[in-house]
Amino acid sequence: MNKKIAILSLLVSAMSYGNEDFFFEEANKGVKLNESVVSTTGFETSQRNITNTVTVITAKDIEEKNYKSVTEALKDVPSINVIGDPTNPIIDMRGQGSKATANVQILVDGVGANLLDTSHAKTPINTVPVENIEKIEVIPGGGAILYGGGTRGGIINIITKSGAGFNGGSISSEINTFGGKKGDVSYGTSIGDLGINLNYSRDDYKGFRDGDEADSNYFEGTLKYKMTERQNISLKYSRFDEDATSPRGLTKENLNNPTSDGLVSKYDQLIVNNTTKDEFNLNYENRLTDDITFNLLGFYQQTDIESTNNYGKMGYAVENYMNYKDKKIGFKPKLKLKYGEGSNLIFGYDYINSNLTRDSEMRMFSSEKYRNDLTKETHSVFVLNTNPVGKFEFTQGIRYEYADFNTKRSYKKGSLSSGNIASRTSIEKDTTMENMAYELVGNYLYSDTGNVYVKAEKGFTSPTPSQLVDKINGVYIDNDLESETYMTYETGFKDYLFGSFFSGALYLTETKDEIASENFTGMNFKTYNIGKTRRYGMELNAEQYIGKLTVREGYAFVKTKILKDLDSEIEGKEIANVPTNRFNIALDYRFNTKLNVILDTVYSSGYYTNNKNTGGKQNENIVSNISLNYKPTESLRVFAGINNVFNEKYYNSVSSDGQEFDPAAERSIYSGFKYNF
Repeated sequence: MNKKIAILSLLVSAMSYGNEDFFFEEANKGVKLNESVVSTTGFETSQRNITNTVTVITAKDIEEKNYKSVTEALKDVPSINVIGDPTNPIIDMRGQGSKATANVQILVDGVGANLLDTSHAKTPINTVPVENIEKIEVIPGGGAILYGGGTRGGIINIITKSGAGFNGGSISSEINTFGGKKGDVSYGTSIGDLGINLNYSRDDYKGFRDGDEADSNYFEGTLKYKMTERQNISLKYSRFDEDATSPRGLTKENLNNPTSDGLVSKYDQLIVNNTTKDEFNLNYENRLTDDITFNLLGFYQQTDIESTNNYGKMGYAVENYMNYKDKKIGFKPKLKLKYGEGSNLIFGYDYINSNLTRDSEMRMFSSEKYRNDLTKETHSVFVLNTNPVGKFEFTQGIRYEYADFNTKRSYKKGSLSSGNIASRTSIEKDTTMENMAYELVGNYLYSDTGNVYVKAEKGFTSPTPSQLVDKINGVYIDNDLESETYMTYETGFKDYLFGSFFSGALYLTETKDEIASENFTGMNFKTYNIGKTRRYGMELNAEQYIGKLTVREGYAFVKTKILKDLDSEIEGKEIANVPTNRFNIALDYRFNTKLNVILDTVYSSGYYTNNKNTGGKQNENIVSNISLNYKPTESLRVFAGINNVFNEKYYNSVSSDGQEFDPAAERSIYSGFKYNF
């Protein structure tokens, strides 16, 4: 690893000293501060006034770094840890670990993409092709006032492109040395005040390991109509479908052949996941006056996942089948009112109705069938107020949420040969919960470029309907599960110092009644509230412009601790799947207006894979990617690159007992083109 770091250092030096102008370019000084972010208030806000360490991945970043998926783009952000298979990962921020599916909110155009049941399925994050993304806003920590529960780790908002006011199209294609191929075609036009945008993407994915394959299609159509100078309305429909297979984990004995599919016994089969997602979004905006803006977002989502996991165990065949159907419908009106000297007030109401049905069956010596019909309906109101006082800005926020849960669960066990039922149990339960969130922020704008802030946020994560019921001794029973509540204290800054843009934050989060689960033999389980957990850390980002060279660095430090738990063995231990240190450096050198090269390197420290801090541990790794972009004309861009340049050996995941491994991709090469017309 030291050799790799030395090579990177030499490359930085060579690029820097080979440059005639080794000084900060004043023209770039305002770029970061004026960069607009939507996700922090629901309306466009400049970085200058944001009290978060926001990372914005733009369409230009995506294009020039040649990211293939949302996951690839997020892996380069130090504050994000990607857990598991990159094609179907858990996206974590600020030390949530495997609970990130419930505590990091993934949004697409402001609409939550997280599934209602977080215990058996991960958020399908790669359903939007990167060619159709305008930008990705990454906001570590907070967001409870605007987005409700489950934002302790932060939010990620994927903002897609709009067709209004755009005329023309593009076509792109790419291949790689694993055998993967992908293509994309887009077209947009304007007819009077009507904007039309169409996009179709096809991805024939091939991974590093045998059997790691997926065939996906994506279509999106957007209509945006300018009703008046102050009003516009847009309608978007998208559909994603994918048929995918994944290899099985490898034992230590089989790691000498990392590309193996892991099918060791005669009963082993590839894991199958077939996903379909349909989504409708309606967005209406009306600038009623210069001081009053009204926005209404309505949406409908349906995600269907079919999963098969068949394998051999102790010389016998084990078959697992699961079918998910996740439906979500809702609307979110917001009103922004400007008043006084620079003050503004945002009122909002959110209504979301989520329903998930999950049918599953396990076959071994008998047939065990599960049926889950889960509904969660939430009504929320929030207020966010900001007041400037001289060089200070003060923000206060409050949110109230009322949630209505309906849980229907049934189980039956029967003979495989005769079909006779040996045992059965079922339950139906209605529950209501109320939760509050609060936020106080002080922001001191001490210069034209610098600010420092302090804030405190009280947030919550309410349970999923499935977590409100336990199964003990083969019988479903009620439990008295409560919502998690947390307090986050944070201080941070942004400024231009010594010719660089810097931003950073220190934070401490303490959670009370954190939700945990435990599985027992005989398919029994219980869900309970942990007494207390603590997470604290630091985030730093920097950007320099040195003539033709742009350098970007990021660093994230996270420490976690389970302070109190029903299981005394994990008290005082670190939360699993959380690396303490992550570091990123990206070097973008522009030889001229047509040619540039980008070298991006990410370091991640090792971490435990279970809360007892025993057994398996993910190894530290440092992975470098290089991309080359050439534009012979304004319309044509050709590109090529190498992923994992130094052929680092590491794992996408390690099982909690340290017995199974999923090797990450080794070195690969890709090339492609994009033509605009």
